[in-house]
Amino acid sequence: MTRRLLALAAVLVTAACAGRTPAPAAPRTAVAPVAVPTTAPVAATLAYVPGSARYRLEQTTRVVQEVMGQVNTTDLSSRQVLSAVITQGPGNLTLALTIDSIEMTDPTGAAAGVLAARGQTFRLVFAPSGLVVSTTAPDSTNPVFRQISSGLSDLLPHLPSSPASAGQTWIDTVTRSAGDAAISTRLVRQHRVVGWEDRDGARALHLTTTSAYTVTGTTEAQGQSIELNGNGVSTRDAFVSAAGLFLGSVESDSALVNANVTSIGLVVPVRQARRTTITRIP
Repeated sequence: MTRRLLALAAVLVTAACAGRTPAPAAPRTAVAPVAVPTTAPVAATLAYVPGSARYRLEQTTRVVQEVMGQVNTTDLSSRQVLSAVITQGPGNLTLALTIDSIEMTDPTGAAAGVLAARGQTFRLVFAPSGLVVSTTAPDSTNPVFRQISSGLSDLLPHLPSSPASAGQTWIDTVTRSAGDAAISTRLVRQHRVVGWEDRDGARALHLTTTSAYTVTGTTEAQGQSIELNGNGVSTRDAFVSAAGLFLGSVESDSALVNANVTSIGLVVPVRQARRTTITRIP
């Protein structure tokens, strides 16, 4: 979520400087790794394995920003169908994610660029635990594609490194850079095993991840230098079968980032709330 928020702030400030109605960045595409179900003991350490699946991703976003006393609210929604194929590599796994279809509601038209991702395949290399090694966009010259690709780094459910048990927790800290801009996002993520449940006819591990993050850095838009500073929180509930098959997730994210156009002393508060649901298609 955080990379999208940074781009969003830049777009809104750019619009404000140009005297136009602000337009939010395109909602990012999100997906988690998948696998073909096989027999596996519930007590075993979970790991993603090669396989294929299809998912439906539904997302709603509300952006509220204020420029010189005027408050603007924008609501966005998207619905996508994704095909995912995981193959085994030398020690790691490779996910090929193809965006089969995209439907969007965007009153500003600013998100139209994401429609070009229809039919494109994004690639992700990750460890069996879900730890991301690298991401690759189908066209590295397309900023929207790069943004979608980099967003995959934060969207894979992280699996515990030992046999899962209810109440098990672990914390990690990661720092991400946002595209070509000098913007840094630092996330402190707390993972928790809720327990084993029945979901979609399979025995599934319920995992939650709560991330508190801070955003700092500078970027440039229309020749204007922009300083970004803010923070946010996201919470995700994900389900993974005992065989290593991702079954779906629900994530909520909210953040406040202040975008300061230093040349004119204009500070634009940008509030964003987003909800993303991923459902496996039988």
